Amino acid sequence: MKIDKKKISYIGVYFLFLISLCSSQPSAKYRPFDWLLFKEPGSINSISEGYEFLYIGTSHGGIYRYNLYGNQYDFPITTAQGLDNNNINSVHFDHSTGIIWASSYGSLQYSYTREGDWRIIDLVDIGLRKNDRIVQLGNSKNYIWAKASAVYVKLDKSSGVLAGIYPMPDEINIVWSSGKYNEQPEIASVLNDYALMSGWMASGSKLIDGYGRYIDITSGLIGKHNDVWIGTSDGTLFQGNKTMEAMFPTEFGIRGSNINALFHNNEELWIGSKGYDIGRGVTKLNTRTFQADHFDFDVTVNMNLTEIHSLYDFDNVLWVGGNSVVLVFDKSENYWRTLGEERGIPNTDITSMVGDSNFVWIGSYYGVRQIDRKTKREEPMGFEYLFYNHPVNDLFLNDYGVWIATRTGIYLYDKNNPQIMNALSIGDSYLDFPVSRVTSIFQQNNLVYFATNIGIVLFDIEEKFWDLAIPASDYKGLDVNDILLLGKFCFLATDGGMFRINLKSKGVSEYNFDFIGSVNTVENIGKYIWMGTSEGLIRFKWRKDL
Repeated sequence: MKIDKKKISYIGVYFLFLISLCSSQPSAKYRPFDWLLFKEPGSINSISEGYEFLYIGTSHGGIYRYNLYGNQYDFPITTAQGLDNNNINSVHFDHSTGIIWASSYGSLQYSYTREGDWRIIDLVDIGLRKNDRIVQLGNSKNYIWAKASAVYVKLDKSSGVLAGIYPMPDEINIVWSSGKYNEQPEIASVLNDYALMSGWMASGSKLIDGYGRYIDITSGLIGKHNDVWIGTSDGTLFQGNKTMEAMFPTEFGIRGSNINALFHNNEELWIGSKGYDIGRGVTKLNTRTFQADHFDFDVTVNMNLTEIHSLYDFDNVLWVGGNSVVLVFDKSENYWRTLGEERGIPNTDITSMVGDSNFVWIGSYYGVRQIDRKTKREEPMGFEYLFYNHPVNDLFLNDYGVWIATRTGIYLYDKNNPQIMNALSIGDSYLDFPVSRVTSIFQQNNLVYFATNIGIVLFDIEEKFWDLAIPASDYKGLDVNDILLLGKFCFLATDGGMFRINLKSKGVSEYNFDFIGSVNTVENIGKYIWMGTSEGLIRFKWRKDL
């Protein structure tokens, strides 16, 4: 039998294409923006104008999209939409085909829809080395051009098939997107001649923001309609027009990437990151408009540099638990202050906080402390020594008192009749095994749920009994970082992703896509689940799965 080698070759290419396509998408049942990932942008490496959007390639946050007509940011394109990597070296929109192209370390990728459905091409498959970097993309009438370190690669503009490698392009009329800023004359003249707004100033190849911080210029583009775009190393995008001769700064995204704490109040979502750098801080995000306000550690008075592990809000005052400090923000006065060990704050990570009109209770790896709300000083309870070797993972406050989740069990502090007790001594228990490794607490109606070594345990505060709601085997025995109940659905945040468990049918849905990472905390806002994860802040339209 004669073998058709050409046919086999086509089958092989098609098979590899399918593997690339499937591995790059979350799931075919989701629309492109059912999952959204927000990250710290990092530096702006590349800018390209499309039909409707300005596409902004960032070093950490994927591709940001700025609406050219609405003058506002839209949903970002990240690994949640199928990108291979959120570190984008170059981005380019081909006006003749409507295809958007992007390069990252090790790959070149493109999308016909300009949202999801990303096709990924390994750099080795277009004649480059794995560690090569495509620093600029452009197109001629018939081809896509990729500028690498020492060569130019010519590709078919609809499929990305290699058409040639050259020391210099063999075509003249190539439209390039912006690359790295090297004091190109047209951009440099803009910086010299245009006024920078909002307190910014130009200083040679750098900019100075309103707080006096020096920011590098990383990329610049002169648009098709006399628009001027300049990107910086901190993710700020400047927009100007040759007629007005003024540049206005805009920004998008959050502070930090490993999001460890969330607190939701009306349309405000307060966000804290586990990792920190100088210049980072706390973000307040409007969940409807995505407008973000940042409180940066290095420029905000009375705000110490710290990782953030917990957030608590009461009576228009935000409490932020960090490393050996608690940051307190009076929203009405727009004023921060830092509480340290001299105020009774434990010298360790502040894992959880709850409070009432008189006190704030602070959980940490060194137990639990009580802070007077007015004096902002510790008010001893008398039993602190009992928890010195019992790290507190979570606290919860209801009419019973303060519930304390620790490595050794569940304890209850009655603040009205000051005493501490083992919580499982209250009422009847239907549990078959001892409870330990308690990591999270959540209340829905008259049921209080606890994440423990044996699973999700519940306590009925009216009937006064303990029972097992979800065995640990349903979520692979992973430690639960946070619990959220919505009707009959229980959402569990774990280091292996998020689980959604139907308490009635016992059906389990597991969300462990690569772009999710480890889930530290979950919040419900309207029809969305928001997750603070090791990969960033994620918004999920969860009812899409029902």
